[in-house]
Amino acid sequence: MGKKLNRTAGKMRIETLQNQRKERLTKAGLLLERWGQQERVPAPFELEISEVDPEFIEDKMTAEVLSSLTIDQMRIARQHWSEGHSAAEIAEFEEQPRNEIRQTLGFVIEQVADKVLK
Repeated sequence: MGKKLNRTAGKMRIETLQNQRKERLTKAGLLLERWGQQERVPAPFELEISEVDPEFIEDKMTAEVLSSLTIDQMRIARQHWSEGHSAAEIAEFEEQPRNEIRQTLGFVIEQVADKVLK
């Protein structure tokens, strides 16, 4: 009985960790969408934003993560989240395999998830 209980507990821990990771990646995607929207439509005037506001902090950290990317990674991120192009369209523009573009986008999401949401 002990082995089965340990196996079940192990599976539950793994499932919990996987679900937490999925949630972080989803949230990172939303942060990148928000960043892209701010890139598209900059505010015409400064809004009064509290520096302790969690959204402000997340947005600032997201921008910092993106500024640490290479020029190529940043260009791909901007094309995807700011300009709304799909991986296939970006691959066509950049003359790179679609898989490489997807890997770059996945890398950017992972970076935001790891550095902003941990």
